[in-house]
Amino acid sequence: MDPVVCVEVGEEKKYTSMKESTNCPYYNEYFVFDFHVPPDVMFDKIIKLSVSDFNLLRSGTLVGSFKMDVGTVYTQPEHQFYHKWAILSDPEDLTAGLKGYLKCDIAVVGKGDNIKTPHKANETDEDDIEG
Repeated sequence: MDPVVCVEVGEEKKYTSMKESTNCPYYNEYFVFDFHVPPDVMFDKIIKLSVSDFNLLRSGTLVGSFKMDVGTVYTQPEHQFYHKWAILSDPEDLTAGLKGYLKCDIAVVGKGDNIKTPHKANETDEDDIEG
């Protein structure tokens, strides 16, 4: 497949580049969403990660997506999820089971917050996706 990831926060969307002919793409892309709203409004916004296949036969076919609210990320240590696996599912058919995984880092930084880079000691270790 030729996957592309759409990162959506509220109504704003940003897309990764397309990776050709792979089921295990690596993007290493960084997106910043800048909002100027009160915290109670911001924390209710939904973060949606969607993976689509953009090959010639199935242009724009949704593989799966994952959703969570901004407030969930903000309540985590250092206001971030670091190297976490998001379970992709079909939003139209949740009984269909998982469609794949997407490893991501997500941070929510408010005015006056500092972002800290997590310790990277385990980066060479094998990932336990289902853990």
